[in-house]
Amino acid sequence: MIELKNIFMKFSKRSIKIDNLKIPENKITLIRGLSGSGKSTLLYKFALISKENDYEYIYHEKNITALSATQKASLRRYSIGYVFQDFCLIENMSIYECYQYYCHVSNRNGNKRDLLKLLNHVHLNNSLEQKIHTLSGGEKQRLAIACALIKKPRILILDEPTSALDETNEREIFMLLQEILKQDQCTIIIASHSYIANEYADEIYELNNQGISEIRKADDIPCDRDFITYKKNWSFLWFYIKHNLINEKFMNFIMIFILLIGCIGVLGIQHTLQQSLDNVDKRINKIADYQIMIESQDVGEKVGVYDEATPIDEDVIKNLEQQEGVRKIYPYYDLKVQVDDKTIDVYPLYKENRLNGKLYQTFQDERHLYPSYHSIYKNVESLNKNTTYSQFIFNHKVYLNKSVKISGIMSIGRITAYSNDLDYMLMDYNDMAELAKKTNVEPVKSAYVIFCDNINTLDDIITYVANEYSNLRINSNFQDTQLLLNMKYETMSMFEMEKIVTILLISLVFIYICYWMMKKREKELTILMTNGVMPLEMIFILGVDVIFKILISYILTFLLVYIFKGNILIDSMGNISILLFIMFSIVVISTVALSIVIVKKLNPEKIFRN
Repeated sequence: MIELKNIFMKFSKRSIKIDNLKIPENKITLIRGLSGSGKSTLLYKFALISKENDYEYIYHEKNITALSATQKASLRRYSIGYVFQDFCLIENMSIYECYQYYCHVSNRNGNKRDLLKLLNHVHLNNSLEQKIHTLSGGEKQRLAIACALIKKPRILILDEPTSALDETNEREIFMLLQEILKQDQCTIIIASHSYIANEYADEIYELNNQGISEIRKADDIPCDRDFITYKKNWSFLWFYIKHNLINEKFMNFIMIFILLIGCIGVLGIQHTLQQSLDNVDKRINKIADYQIMIESQDVGEKVGVYDEATPIDEDVIKNLEQQEGVRKIYPYYDLKVQVDDKTIDVYPLYKENRLNGKLYQTFQDERHLYPSYHSIYKNVESLNKNTTYSQFIFNHKVYLNKSVKISGIMSIGRITAYSNDLDYMLMDYNDMAELAKKTNVEPVKSAYVIFCDNINTLDDIITYVANEYSNLRINSNFQDTQLLLNMKYETMSMFEMEKIVTILLISLVFIYICYWMMKKREKELTILMTNGVMPLEMIFILGVDVIFKILISYILTFLLVYIFKGNILIDSMGNISILLFIMFSIVVISTVALSIVIVKKLNPEKIFRN
């Protein structure tokens, strides 16, 4: 005996309360009534697909409503067969695919021979490869009944099974149900407003505005078949995912194409960024020497007298030489030159120093001595390649008379990072070392000049020295480090923003299409729910579907890049793996969140009535 207690059904203008409704087993029970009387709502409660749980469901003296959602889903999956008014078959399947679908979902084995036998049982003789959407209403009805019978249900529920049929086909369906009752030993519950159904029903109830009344009563013949449950078969999930991928080729292509465009777009931006950064580096290389000078703190206190200041420990210099990005460290010479009645500072000119764009006049290609324009402006017109200076002074006290030719004149108004004084000269470092050697002068121990590989390592070394050696003073005025870094960072920021916008845009478009596809598949998902597929399994199906598209688009991106652009973009692909991972993570997390919301909101009573 099947028994429902304390049923309350509320409609827009009325409500119905049923204290007790008993359905005999192994009989055909008809629930009749006008359209909108509540027949389908009542069937949803018998089938355990109603969202409302404020009633009692008793079967073989067991309270079914007290079971967990998983247990109820298991009953729908293996023990309750439901045939909807509009059949609710997956239209893009063939008859054989539909059979496989129900075999997998109910964990039963089946082959074409079993299917032909089942179709013969319901008097359906169509080709197994015929698509469901090409079947007539009567053929769909028979197929829906056949699918419900695959699980060998304890309870078979049919909602208006003959509403779209003529009288001849209608009688065939009811006679078929009688055959099923005899052969399969199950309880059949039918909702119909057809007068023909009265002839085939064992027990009849009628729904009206006042409630429900028993028109015909049949004896209950309890069967020894109880509700059964099985361990879930994951093969159904893979079958369903495979079927959806095959039968939704166009939409799958569109979604993979969108992700592919996103991957290639981000990859292209990354490649363009790398090229732009290379160009920025080239421009920076033309104007920057990546040079700093470190001095003991007391050099300033001694007013530039380097040989009297505290020496820098040799271990410090060795440590700095081992730092990544340090190209060369030079000792510093304190040198001056006497010009007429003036003593002018002479600063080293290293091979790493570029003079492009810094000279007022050039006399020879070999680099020797370069006076500033301000220091010789009074007789600038008389200078030539044979002009020399000879009165040099090391460390304010060691004098040397040695002629050194000038190679050019520094441009007007140009100062050095060593001093703000406009009067100075630059001497090639090798020439300076040769002069020192002649006078047995050693480089000072309180100052060194460091050259780095690029602007980034230069900035790192400046930070490292500042943090590790508080007793050292850093002169980084040889180039505007912050300005150069800003040039690079602004370029990076611009392209990074483009990448972020591209990722977000592609993700949003893909997520929207996923949402649209999920809404389109809402009825299909509800069919899964009514067949006992758990929400978690549906979310798994939707998630795997998205992940599959992501993997395909990622692989295609590699292939296309390799075919058309070669290894250049492949290198960039490695650099943006994190960005692509972020994009794919956004897509997966968002679509899973969407699927959770949509699956949670699935309401068979609303969806099947629309």
